[in-house]
Amino acid sequence: MQKVAPLIDMETLERVAPVIRNAAHPLRLRILDYLRREDRPCTVSEITDAVEAAQAVVSQQLRILKDQGILASQREGTCIFYRIADPSVLLLLECIRHHGGCRP
Repeated sequence: MQKVAPLIDMETLERVAPVIRNAAHPLRLRILDYLRREDRPCTVSEITDAVEAAQAVVSQQLRILKDQGILASQREGTCIFYRIADPSVLLLLECIRHHGGCRP
């Protein structure tokens, strides 16, 4: 008989819910997917081109992801490079891929 995992404690759920809520936006998920695919820090311009959105909108989404600790940034000269700081969010992308692949 398979052992059933216990329920996740409320403290953990309350801590991760904002991360999930902030990541769960179509453009933010696309940004995360791009950064996952590239597997290197990328500039705002690179991200903007890849996700096909306006620079101002992308910058706003990057700020939200950074404020939540999902992304980290580093300035080099006039460029800011963004990378995934919390790789656990990549599991969301895997769930989306699995769900998308299971459609009839």
